[in-house]
Amino acid sequence: MTFMGSNAMTKPSTFSLSLILSLTLVACGGGSSDPAAVVPASYVPGSAELGAWSVLSEARTQCGFNGSDPLVKLTRNAKLDAAALSHSKYLVDLSIATGKSELSHLETEGVPGFTGVYPWDRAVDQGYNYKALAEILAATVWEYSYPPNFPTMEERGASSMRSLLNSVYHLSGAMYEGADVGFGAYMKTTLIDATTWREEYRFGSLNGYEDTSRRITLGTNKVVTYPCQGSSNIPTKFLPAEESPNPFPEMTPTSPPVGPPIYLKVDAPQVLTVNSASSSITLNGVSVPFVVLNKDNDPNIDPLDPHKEPYITANEVFVIPTLALKPNTSYRVTLTGTINSVAFNRSFTMTTGL
Repeated sequence: MTFMGSNAMTKPSTFSLSLILSLTLVACGGGSSDPAAVVPASYVPGSAELGAWSVLSEARTQCGFNGSDPLVKLTRNAKLDAAALSHSKYLVDLSIATGKSELSHLETEGVPGFTGVYPWDRAVDQGYNYKALAEILAATVWEYSYPPNFPTMEERGASSMRSLLNSVYHLSGAMYEGADVGFGAYMKTTLIDATTWREEYRFGSLNGYEDTSRRITLGTNKVVTYPCQGSSNIPTKFLPAEESPNPFPEMTPTSPPVGPPIYLKVDAPQVLTVNSASSSITLNGVSVPFVVLNKDNDPNIDPLDPHKEPYITANEVFVIPTLALKPNTSYRVTLTGTINSVAFNRSFTMTTGL
């Protein structure tokens, strides 16, 4: 069994990355505010799309990423569904045709299934006239001689989204500010030799808005985090070398894992800072070492940005334990800093899974 990665790209501020998928569980509960209830979705029961929707909408709602306006809710958009599905199918069909597992935000004109070079081109092709747009992609590749105990499609979609939430750049894409969301999953299996089968699976998510009334805002001097108060089954580790670009380029696939990233966000153009000296992650009063990753020390520059800006923007910060956490353990997180010149202090408890 081979796992491949996931990508994220946003427009107009774009980024592209890859992440190895895992099958750990992530759930986020409790928050410091009273977010709107999860919006029911009409995805087909048992589908990958429903699995991903359930994970993402719960995480965003419970941790406050669905914003301050109860009338601007995360909502399924059929046009974005169609654009996401078309690209997932394009990637699977191309992988089967070439014998090489493909994962990219880009499509090539002339290749079967082409609907647009960039995610925003494909959204427009489906009639979605975006003002801003983010894409996240996930993939798995299974090779086997005897069929393993495959997860269901709904489990696959949920696992894809949970893996995206246990990352740096992907997590930012998952919590993008669009109220419109669309998912599309596609899978195909082919015999690659006399005894071996390969299964190609792709999942795509598009999130955006066509006018500013559908842009999710948090409010002035409001900071939200993921994980948040009550988050449970948080993965114990994160492997930076399995994300591309690697948020810690000095770390290789053989480097020890670090802990799960903690994401903080405020509305742009506010500037968010975290004070390392007065922030902490503790277990029974014992401190866990961590690093702060922000726009100033992000090692990766977005090659599609005309101003060559880092992927991480001034309104977001990541706090990342430098050691893997213990399983089934509760950690106390205290985060202090400023939003522009206004001080903030957030504290919450999160619990890891296996």
